Amino acid sequence: MVKLNNDDIKCISLFQQLTGASVRDCVISKDSAVFVVSEGELGRAIGKGGSAIMRVKDAFKRKVDVVEHADDPERFVRNIFSSIEIKNLKIEEADGGKVAYVTVDPRDRGAAIGRNGERVKLARMLMQRYFNMDLKLI
Repeated sequence: MVKLNNDDIKCISLFQQLTGASVRDCVISKDSAVFVVSEGELGRAIGKGGSAIMRVKDAFKRKVDVVEHADDPERFVRNIFSSIEIKNLKIEEADGGKVAYVTVDPRDRGAAIGRNGERVKLARMLMQRYFNMDLKLI
């Protein structure tokens, strides 16, 4: 179960008002905001021609990413890295827990890691938060 504080709830409420999409979770940092929307809500969150997400970016005055939730950990990882082609994805038991091993093309590795490792840190945090699982980028 994800615990939200008052600021998270306010951000989720504003996002939902601006987009009409149903939000399950948000992670707000100094530079960015990431919203996890319910399955099937990604199109509504982005809006026609990106109009809804642009309203959100203007309101939050920071970079905004949207991830579509999935009950299946493999689909969720693919949703997190939706703009990057995943060559291979394996979920295995390791060291008393599960680990998702994600293999990407070497040319896409920088994009998968993100500036200062932000994307891969976010992916690890979301996988831990929803599936109690680690993530390794290969």
